[in-house]
Amino acid sequence: MKNQRWKEPGPRYLEHVHPVEVRFPEVDALGIVWHGHYVGYLEQAREALGRARGIDYLTVRDEHGLVIPVVHVALDYLAPARYGETIQVRTRLHPDERARLLFTYELIGPEGTKLATGVSVQVFTHPDGTLVLNRPAFYVALCAQWEADLQG
Repeated sequence: MKNQRWKEPGPRYLEHVHPVEVRFPEVDALGIVWHGHYVGYLEQAREALGRARGIDYLTVRDEHGLVIPVVHVALDYLAPARYGETIQVRTRLHPDERARLLFTYELIGPEGTKLATGVSVQVFTHPDGTLVLNRPAFYVALCAQWEADLQG
């Protein structure tokens, strides 16, 4: 991804594109999305990828007894999203050897304009907040299952 301050985390990833409709309460008087709502768009797209791949919040909590809090988010704003537009959030999950979920994002406007790029990191913890230091077995198995689908 170009137009960002961070290095692309790796050549292989799972990708999911999620449409987000810009709603009236998300914009200012000029019809431009307030910057804080972009984080919510990332969340929607990340959850859509998670549901498609079995790593959404509820599945991880209810089936594996872990939680995956966000510990880092960064965004670079390149152009405004506007009320009434449907934007596409291209989300990439970059599996790696650490016990974390590393995502990168591109937000694309209706005419193909890149609106923003971003990155987020989630870690695995026990419900009491204790950090999981090694990749959980279910995540290792999912990564193996995804091997044929990894792009890059």
